[in-house]
Amino acid sequence: MDFKEYKKAYIEQALALGVSANAIDIAIEYAEQLHNKKLPIIYDQQHFFQLVGYDEAYVMAIVNQPKSFYKEYSIPKRNGKYRIIHEPLPSLKEIQNWVLKYILTPIANTFVSPVAKAYMPKTSVRDNARFHKRQKYGLCLDLKDFFGSITFRQVHSIFRNMGYSKSLSVLLSNICVLDNSLPQGAPTIPMLSNMVFKYYDDKIFDYCKSRNIRYTRYADDLTFSGNFNCKEVISFIRKVLSKTSFAINDNKTKFVSRGNRQEVTGVVVNEKLQASAIYRKKIRQEVYYIIKFGVDKHLEAIEWERSIIDYLHHLLGRINFTLTINKNDSEMRRYYEYIHSVLKEYKEE
Repeated sequence: MDFKEYKKAYIEQALALGVSANAIDIAIEYAEQLHNKKLPIIYDQQHFFQLVGYDEAYVMAIVNQPKSFYKEYSIPKRNGKYRIIHEPLPSLKEIQNWVLKYILTPIANTFVSPVAKAYMPKTSVRDNARFHKRQKYGLCLDLKDFFGSITFRQVHSIFRNMGYSKSLSVLLSNICVLDNSLPQGAPTIPMLSNMVFKYYDDKIFDYCKSRNIRYTRYADDLTFSGNFNCKEVISFIRKVLSKTSFAINDNKTKFVSRGNRQEVTGVVVNEKLQASAIYRKKIRQEVYYIIKFGVDKHLEAIEWERSIIDYLHHLLGRINFTLTINKNDSEMRRYYEYIHSVLKEYKEE
């Protein structure tokens, strides 16, 4: 249905219900701006409940007691530490996926900067790294606790800027936020984080463009390459972020020249794209221990807290990461096939 037909049908139904002409005009104006942005027309919270298929009491329970609708667990990070995951329960995840599919994704091209390479269609960590290949200098900055630094207020601003009402924007934000930050594990956080950071991406991009510096961001990793003064770039980034909730993680700052190994988001970019030697070595060690001692003994040694199947999926994902960078990596291909066969055996038990 095009908007003219929608408008005609809405007016007829509203008049039949005794809605005033002024109220109808306000509603039509509100609906038209959402329609023009290819966003779903949602008038109020009650309308939203109908669209997602959950009643008011259930959704408001999510809003008022959000922790009851998440399962918390930890997974190992590449550096050996652990990342806390808050996985939404199936009902909440279904609502979040609705928000992602019908609200966030259709407007991504407008609300996400082109320099953002993570979580976007037809982009990958390989694409992000390839853009910086064979440059004189490379600078990588990490944003400290990126998702945890994004607040309810920032998410609320995104929905308001789309054109949704204040009350509806509050509801949508509550559905996507936990403890005043984005919960790692929710399907909405990748797109929302890109949208929130767009303002800063654009400022950084304009600065870099005027100085012929290449810039991309992959989630919390900011990468710069070209011929530039490292201290000047870092100083500018600190200035941009000075009055925000974001901050540079100084412990992860890397600056390299062409003569040394240049690594971007875990990918070596000097000549042939390849996962870093450290990343590959850790996978090699884990596969070796599994072959020598068995999965059970290996997981006891590393104090893995979740199931064997979860671990094998996790390891497969890391191996697959190396193959997305270099699909001809025969060593990693062998590991993938072996771990996949081990996983199949455990699933059949």
